[in-house]
Order: sequence, then structure tokens, then C-alpha cells
Amino acid sequence: MHIFYPDILSILYYSKFSCRIKHYFTKKFSFLVALREPNALDIEKNGYGYVVASIGELGGIVPYTSYSARNSYIEENKDVISKFTSAIQKGLDYVHTHSDKEVAQTILKQFPDTSLNDLEKVIARYRSIEAWPKTTKFSQSSFSHLQNVMIDAGAIDQKVDYDKLIYNEE
Repeated sequence: MHIFYPDILSILYYSKFSCRIKHYFTKKFSFLVALREPNALDIEKNGYGYVVASIGELGGIVPYTSYSARNSYIEENKDVISKFTSAIQKGLDYVHTHSDKEVAQTILKQFPDTSLNDLEKVIARYRSIEAWPKTTKFSQSSFSHLQNVMIDAGAIDQKVDYDKLIYNEE
């Protein structure tokens, strides 16, 4: 099964060991890993290794977060879809108009094992690679790029028509 890890924008093969990837790296069973934050920062902080590149930055813009709904649900619940999209947009706007520290303070409770200082560093990393889009719109070019990544990874065999799958509320 292929899984998208949103904060590194990569497709990894999921096995029973993937939840222990940080452990295996620190015990020197591997020399190169793709880690989610704040695990990558923790590896650096503890002297086990270094972040040499961001897969998200190297991979280009890949729209990795999407929400699925049947056409009938969208048609019958336009107000819910609109409010949900608006809430996501407000979150994006918040990230783009507040400091790393303010964003870190806002989400700190979601990361109980991470210090405010470390979370602020993670936010700064994400900001430095422009990890957060400005809008909730899922562009045709970004959808095409995502499908190219998925084809290269063997997750899908062929592309799907943008207009048949993507709903961008106007």
C-alpha cells in the first residue's frame, strides 16, 4: 500500500516497520531515511544525523491534502462544503499572516511531545520551502504533477481527467 506523508510530500512503501523508521535509523540499521517532522528535527537535535534535503522542496508543488465527497453529497450540502473550505482557507491565511512562534503556539497542544522551540523550528522549515499553499484551489497543473508522481511510484497506472475528479468551489 502506498501512503502520502503530507509533511514530506513523498510516497513511501508502507510496511510493518515504517512506524519504527526513526528507531532503525538511530540504531544504525540504515543510513538514509525520509522522516516526518518533528522526528527529523529530533534526529538532528540528538546528534544522530542531519536533514540534507526536503523531499517536499525537491519534489515541487504536490497537492497532497484533499477531501473526498460524493457528487450527491456536494450537491445536497453546498453550505457544509463552503464552510469547510472556508475553515481550511482561514487556517492557510493564519499561517501566512502570523509568525512561526504564533503558529507554533497555536498548534502546540497537537504535539504534546514537542517543545514550543522545536515546533517553531519546524514551522520555520516549512515556511522556508513554501510548504503551505495560499489557496485551497487544486490547480490542473498541480493535479497533473501529483498524478505523475503517483504513476512513477506505481500507485496508479494512468491519469484521471481533472474535471471528472476535482471540485473547486467557486
